[in-house]
Amino acid sequence: MNIYITKTCGLEGTAAEAQSLVVKEAKKIGIEEIRIPYLLDESEKREEMSKRIDGVLTGVNPGDTVIYQSPTWNDPNFDIFFMNKLFGIGDLNIIIFIHDIRPMMFQVEKVNLPVYIQLFDAANSLIVPSENMGQYLREKGVNTPMTVQHLWDSDMQIDFQNDPDFKREINFVGDDANFLISKHFSSGKDVVLNLHGNDFLDEYDLLHELHKGGFGLVWTEETYWREYMKYNTSFKTSTYLRAEIPVIIHKSSSCRKLIEDRHWGIAVDSLEEAVDVVNTMTVEEYGKYVEAIKSGKFQLENGYFTKKALVDSIHKSFLY
Repeated sequence: MNIYITKTCGLEGTAAEAQSLVVKEAKKIGIEEIRIPYLLDESEKREEMSKRIDGVLTGVNPGDTVIYQSPTWNDPNFDIFFMNKLFGIGDLNIIIFIHDIRPMMFQVEKVNLPVYIQLFDAANSLIVPSENMGQYLREKGVNTPMTVQHLWDSDMQIDFQNDPDFKREINFVGDDANFLISKHFSSGKDVVLNLHGNDFLDEYDLLHELHKGGFGLVWTEETYWREYMKYNTSFKTSTYLRAEIPVIIHKSSSCRKLIEDRHWGIAVDSLEEAVDVVNTMTVEEYGKYVEAIKSGKFQLENGYFTKKALVDSIHKSFLY
């Protein structure tokens, strides 16, 4: 019996980073990679698509385990067709690692949600981003055993010489035009907003810049995306934690329980409340957050959450 994991080749950005991270950790525990092409031509005919997928799945046999990273970010019909091809092989142990659910992200694709629900329910095991996502899928009728990912981690270690400084500053990594942070940020108090565009610094330099101190904000004021953030897992969270600074999240965030239980940051209802909390925090309180984050940094930088999710999901799939 062989265990495989899919990866979409040719992707860029965060989606590519996420799939690559999972494959790196999977290979460390003996899982082989299946490469799926990223198709820029969305008009590929069904017969051509079928032949392409058959070629990708050459060597996969009944009795094997396939971990499918979903979505591939190809045309949604490709995802649906590919998963149906897996089920068609017969006697496969199928695990779906859900990064995102496109019909939840894009209103134009909502019509496809029932198909995804059927496919998720037919799998042997699921890896879901959060408890909230698991609950959402169960309410939609998915009865497949689920393993919660909780958090994106990394396989890159960075040693800092000093602890971050206590600063009344809130750092945000991302496109402010999309997330509308500065537009809704309260500027009447002694708390500074630092905006870090994704394109200006590489990962190493960004982590060192963030490590200078303050807090890391995982947020959006765009209502549709805030709703989705109840379910998905954001890379921003682990970026701030790896920089050893406390995070600020919305109380509806998917990772709220983990952040509060481990004392890694604060959950608030509004940016105004976030500013108030930062404005009244003491050096001693900040230091306790930093120490708690440092105690969990080994897990964050050694793929703990990813490997645990993979191993637990494989175990559950054989019990299903």
